[in-house]
Amino acid sequence: MLTAAVVTAAVLGIAKVVRDWLILRHVRAAMDAGTPEDRVRIGMRLAEALGGQPGPPPAGPGNGA
Repeated sequence: MLTAAVVTAAVLGIAKVVRDWLILRHVRAAMDAGTPEDRVRIGMRLAEALGGQPGPPPAGPGNGA
């Protein structure tokens, strides 16, 4: 029973690492392909998703500034 619990925990841990790696790979590709404004927007959304407080939107032509 203990062995099954340890194996299950290990498999779930590995699955989480793989999922996070895939997400970061997509974020990196989007950052590389985007404009500087896109990079700021992506960074802000990523920070918010990771538990940070959303900041003010960046000033620019598309944001009413």
